[in-house]
Amino acid sequence: MQTNQLFSFQRLMLLGKQSFIINKKLIGISLAGFAGVLFMLLLLFLSKSNFSNWGNKEYMITFTFLFFTLGVIYSSLSFPAFRSKEKSITYLLLPATASEKFAFEILTRIVVFLLLMPLLYWVVANLAGAIVNYYVPRFTTYQFSFTQAFSAMADQGMFKGWGKLLFAQGVLFVFIASFAGASHFSKSPLLKTMFTISLIVAGYALFTYLLVKGLNLQAYHPANDRIVFVDSKNDAIAFFAILSTLINLCLLAVAWFCLKEKEA
Repeated sequence: MQTNQLFSFQRLMLLGKQSFIINKKLIGISLAGFAGVLFMLLLLFLSKSNFSNWGNKEYMITFTFLFFTLGVIYSSLSFPAFRSKEKSITYLLLPATASEKFAFEILTRIVVFLLLMPLLYWVVANLAGAIVNYYVPRFTTYQFSFTQAFSAMADQGMFKGWGKLLFAQGVLFVFIASFAGASHFSKSPLLKTMFTISLIVAGYALFTYLLVKGLNLQAYHPANDRIVFVDSKNDAIAFFAILSTLINLCLLAVAWFCLKEKEA
């Protein structure tokens, strides 16, 4: 069994090596292009702020916007072979199991992005800040630190107890939802995924509204302000942390079964 697992790992590495060899120019151009655009964008933001009203908070806001925007787009490009019938057939005939292909897509579309994007942003942000500081010495708040940003968030109580899990699962949901959509929809996966999620959210909102109105729950005021089994902020955070974890696991299961269905 250990030999099979090792061989499976070797095939996974082979998939990665093959993908890198085929797409190395595209990967290099994409990384260089993103770094260049980010560098120019940060210089523009710094100049607009007159090199004074800019600090770690503004760096973090910019990072958050780019992180989720680019992450959603990139993860929605998972399983690129599924965009056409001919490529799908070639992909499904690769000498690798469904689990290896699934793991490869998760690693390259989610894990690698989660690790590489913050590192690349940190390097470019500090490089741009250092260059600006060299020519504009009065700009002294140019250094960007994730540690400082997360410490500020921790001071606000975001990373206490179940809050850590809720934060992590909330971030992962954005990427996993796009990943699952890419495995299910062949054409325009991102738009269809966003539309589907919007319908689901709207449906639950309408159901909740009708339930509250139908049962006249707005007039229900329990003595201890308890809502079902949630009677405190910590209980609510724990509930949503567990719920978000289950949702992410369900989305991964959907992506897995979509891959297995296409291989059948």
